[in-house]
Amino acid sequence: MEREERVSFTNGRGQTLKGVLHHPAGSEFPAAAILCHGMESNKESDKLVALGQALAAKGILALRFDFACAGESSGKFEEITYGGEVGDLKAAFSLMRRYRVQKIAILGSSMGGSVALLFAAKEKNVAALVTIAAPVHPEKITAKLLTQEEVQHWRQLGFVTYHERRINASFLDDLQKINIPEAAKKITCPVLVIHGDGDETVPVEEAYELYTHLTDPKRICILPGGDHRLSSPSHLKEALEESIAWMTQYLQ
Repeated sequence: MEREERVSFTNGRGQTLKGVLHHPAGSEFPAAAILCHGMESNKESDKLVALGQALAAKGILALRFDFACAGESSGKFEEITYGGEVGDLKAAFSLMRRYRVQKIAILGSSMGGSVALLFAAKEKNVAALVTIAAPVHPEKITAKLLTQEEVQHWRQLGFVTYHERRINASFLDDLQKINIPEAAKKITCPVLVIHGDGDETVPVEEAYELYTHLTDPKRICILPGGDHRLSSPSHLKEALEESIAWMTQYLQ
């Protein structure tokens, strides 16, 4: 019988990360998946809960977890960075390896998708990857939301207030250190890119650009009218079905 288990593990910075493992029925599972949430989300997102349950039903051990500075994990939201989350994903990957699974796939939504790409560029043992609405140029989101003067003020003040929450200037410094197009070129595992063409946060053009940087096998799935959060049930359903099919194909 399938079951859920609450787990805690530690990242390289000594912070405690909280997650939920979806165990398949039986005692042996050859494959696993790690599910990564977006910037203002957490492991309890409907998308990740549904994915965890569906993967376990197919015999795949699935972990959804809170990045540091999100949900139940240690850290404050204002300390969030892409580099920090790549370290968190590394810790989650190490946790899954303890279960002696032969293959591990990763799915990342929004910022979690970008983090998954950055991680997979370094970790060659990722079996398959799925990104949903992943920014390829997160620096453009900052430029779109703020004027140059506001960005300068952010640096001088040390933080900015976004959706009534602080984000430290370390986020800006971190953006200068990452290059997602370059990372994508180094990825060797099969990648599925899912994106809505009605996404107002991350333009669909970034999905097409990401696709060009990836090597085969790869696939792109564009959801007509789909917004950033896939708030339409039909878009969400299609994204979940495509994701599960891709991961199970390469985890068997």
